[in-house]
Amino acid sequence: MQELWQEIWLTIRRNKWRSFMTAFGVFWGLLMLILLVGFGHGIFNGIVGQLDVVPSNSMFFGGSYTSMSYKGFGKGRYVQIDNVDMELLETCLGDRLQYLTPINFAGSKTLCYEDNKYDSQVMGTRPCYKDVMPQKLIYGRYINDIDVMEHRKVCVIGIQAYESLFPGGGDPTGKVIKVGNIYYTVIGVVKKLSDMINIGTDINKSLVLPITTEQLAYNQRNYLDIMGVTLKDNYPVSDWEDRILGYCKEHHFVHPDDKAAFWNFNLSEIKGIFDNLFLGINILLWIVGCGSLLAGLIGISNIMLVTVKERTQEIGVRRALGAKPLTILTQIMAESITLTSMAGVAGLMLGVWILALVDTIQKAQPPTNEGFSMQSPQIPFSIAVSAMLVIIIGGVWAGWMPAKRAMKIKAIEALREE
Repeated sequence: MQELWQEIWLTIRRNKWRSFMTAFGVFWGLLMLILLVGFGHGIFNGIVGQLDVVPSNSMFFGGSYTSMSYKGFGKGRYVQIDNVDMELLETCLGDRLQYLTPINFAGSKTLCYEDNKYDSQVMGTRPCYKDVMPQKLIYGRYINDIDVMEHRKVCVIGIQAYESLFPGGGDPTGKVIKVGNIYYTVIGVVKKLSDMINIGTDINKSLVLPITTEQLAYNQRNYLDIMGVTLKDNYPVSDWEDRILGYCKEHHFVHPDDKAAFWNFNLSEIKGIFDNLFLGINILLWIVGCGSLLAGLIGISNIMLVTVKERTQEIGVRRALGAKPLTILTQIMAESITLTSMAGVAGLMLGVWILALVDTIQKAQPPTNEGFSMQSPQIPFSIAVSAMLVIIIGGVWAGWMPAKRAMKIKAIEALREE
């Protein structure tokens, strides 16, 4: 065995440049595969990390136009959801309900504090909105149930609105700002935790009021624009979607089969879309990476064929001296496997090092919510092991054809060849 390895090493050293270029194709192919898969995982982790802060067992819906006549009402009637729908769902869902989140929009208003102004979207909601769309509290507190019950003229502002109205910084709670022609007391400043999903408006740029205050101040009576329903985990919202809309259809005299009367979506479906999207992306990355790897293996196979051709006389002498075909086969196959394995290990190590370096640099950067970023670009250990197995099997494949040719060389014919 020692003689075999010595001979392999001598053969590689005898053609250093050719051996290097031969192995480089495999090295580059595996490096590209590791980086593509690693960065793909990083992007996936970044997006899923932001989606995971939002309760996935949630659905949102609002009114639209009917497409069917029902109980004396013609089609084309607009269905306006309201506070009664909210009370109805609280009663019908009971203990299954985790959060019920009404959302209303009062449009764009100019916020004023002293000489500073900022155009912001004004939104009314309940305290549970912060749980459905998680936010980081920078100053003060969020709206609470007492604010809603007492129609308090208080507000929570987004971080961008805060920076424009209070450029000097500091805690703004207790300060009174003018919103259009109405004055509100600031009770908190928030910053969104996810940039992937906005249910309502961009929190960083918005002003949030208690839902009752917003309805009263902007003459919206008991109307609602959006209703969010979050069920407890053991009640999948996808199984309850039709029933939830059915309760509202019954209240608004909408035909049970009318699919157009309400628009709706649930977050579990959105997450499923992202899962399927990244499955397709990962398959594409593997195809591209394996294509680069295959090109390198084909290069090794071709070079080994050239090597066998150049060593025809050497192989003939060995056969004349009694070398068995299996010995020749082992020699050629071992050279091929050695080249591919060395190149594969080098590509794998460099790829893992680059991913670790990128991860370290990212973690050293201050956190930001401006768009998503990669998180922990890396490859699972199972994929690394699988990649090395592919390299070894590829080395066997690359050496098989040249080895078969070497085994067919007859001693007398090889000795005659110049």
